[in-house]
Amino acid sequence: MQISSESRKVSELFPILGNVHYHVPSYQRGYSWRDEQIGQLFEDIRKEDAGYYAGNILLTGDEDSFSVIDGQQRLTTISLFLLAIGERLAEYSHLESAIGLKLDIRRQLLDSTGEPRVVLLDQDQVIYLDLLGALHGKHHKKWGNRSFIRRYRYIKELFGEDCGSFEKLNEFYQKLMQVDLLRVTVPNLGDAFTVFSSLNSKGLPLTLIDLLKGEFLSAAQKIGELPSQTLAQWNTLAQMLSADGEDVNTGVVTQFLLNNWDAFESSSLSSTTKTKALSQYQRLLPIRYGGGENYLQVLIGRAEVFSRISQLNKTLPKPGNLDEKLASLKKLESTQALPLLMYLLSERDALLLDESDLTEIADNLVAFYVRRNVALTPKSSNIRARLIGVMRSIQRDKKSGCDVVDVVKSALLEMSVSDEQFRVALNQPLYDKSKATARYILIDIERRIGGGPTFDKGHPDNLDQYLVTESGKVTPIWSIEHILPEGDLPKWWVKDIAEGDCEKAAGLQSEYVHMLGNLTLTPYNSELGQKPFYSESDPFGGSKRDLRDKGSGTFVGLRSGLYLNKSIADESRGEHLEEKRTWTVEDIVRRNAVLSDLVIELYRRD
Repeated sequence: MQISSESRKVSELFPILGNVHYHVPSYQRGYSWRDEQIGQLFEDIRKEDAGYYAGNILLTGDEDSFSVIDGQQRLTTISLFLLAIGERLAEYSHLESAIGLKLDIRRQLLDSTGEPRVVLLDQDQVIYLDLLGALHGKHHKKWGNRSFIRRYRYIKELFGEDCGSFEKLNEFYQKLMQVDLLRVTVPNLGDAFTVFSSLNSKGLPLTLIDLLKGEFLSAAQKIGELPSQTLAQWNTLAQMLSADGEDVNTGVVTQFLLNNWDAFESSSLSSTTKTKALSQYQRLLPIRYGGGENYLQVLIGRAEVFSRISQLNKTLPKPGNLDEKLASLKKLESTQALPLLMYLLSERDALLLDESDLTEIADNLVAFYVRRNVALTPKSSNIRARLIGVMRSIQRDKKSGCDVVDVVKSALLEMSVSDEQFRVALNQPLYDKSKATARYILIDIERRIGGGPTFDKGHPDNLDQYLVTESGKVTPIWSIEHILPEGDLPKWWVKDIAEGDCEKAAGLQSEYVHMLGNLTLTPYNSELGQKPFYSESDPFGGSKRDLRDKGSGTFVGLRSGLYLNKSIADESRGEHLEEKRTWTVEDIVRRNAVLSDLVIELYRRD
């Protein structure tokens, strides 16, 4: 592999003379940097010393015409910085130095024939060309709320806020010209992927899907398909693998392509990788398309299954059906099972599997993953290899119907820890091991054993629902509450668990605070905080036990009515929660045993 790499300043990448051009190939995604990334590069250039290193760009081509394999976002952003400076210079047209600087920028962004040095994808290039008209004193069109124009507006705001004079504007320009980038030039796409996968640069790295888009465009020509048709199918595939109403999630699409290979195209027990997958698909596509098959259409069908497994549409499934089990598996971080599930759901007709068969398999996977995440056995890599092996045996032995169900259940039983091992693991801090699994278990106990007594038609179950804050942060309505709190213990907790001995209290807290027996659920986590278990001076607001909602006056603390909270009091000894005044280590140990029995019953090994 012949690779050329050299440090280049922005002044060399965007020279005043010459006809160097950077073309964004059709397999690339469009300009996708957001305000946060743009603002970070702007601040780095503004605050760092001259000669700041801003990452790398990966190219194919020669000295005059390059295809941008990686670094499109960075190059485009730099060109927009230059354009914004050029626009601002119109305010200083009375200064000769400003006129000269604007002419330099025009030469940097446009070649000697007036063509742009950076050639973006069609949807971005139309707007970009219009914006470049500002270098000739033209006003650009109104582009509404298009993503590209929003990003440019943000850039102009940055220069308006932090470069309020010609001197500051010129200072930023001079530092921008001194910014260093590592320019790496490679012969072809395959080599490009190998190189940029090993580079650790800022920004959004090019993904496997961007490179494969080019491979599909090339291979599809063998069946007489127009590039526009292939791109339309590719966009359909990408959108199917993105959550409703959201931008294309390149990470999810990449995971689909990797799992597709493991499930349908490989005969190995080991998983492919992003680096291997490119060359593997490069070999596969000419064969498939050469045989007259539209492989993208095949992938679209499989993507529909992957989307269902991954619960990308975010709709709440009905209790007890297959989609509810798939949603549970997603919460339990069961990505190792993806190839098997993709294969079973995609080939369900050929395998003679009905909905009840698939639901039974998913239910057994849920039980297996709860036990696995609590006991941390077996290792994740071993699970994937074993489940791929199960899939290969089903294919090899031509299993179908209930035999497929039995093969999967048998493998899960063999991998799963025993009840004794499970109980030992449940007597260890659960929250530390997996917060997601701890939350899943608590919600499952409340629903399946408690029956959700606090929920009714007027107050539907919202245990799995989330809120979006004004800052855009997504938080669950119900979160895990530590009865004995985390953090520095106030004096009342030190008194309850260690008779006032601070050192002893800290040691007991460290050992027991994350035990299942100390956990419950609440939508009032911030209000409960470090409050005492019970407060004699403020019985209806100052304690975790008796906290009330200020509006309705109903109990929202530990007396909220959750089934989970019944075991806080030792009812076997006639204790009642409304009368209980302390919460001790002995209570945590006792309740841990009660809840462990429920967990073992819920997630039995069939």
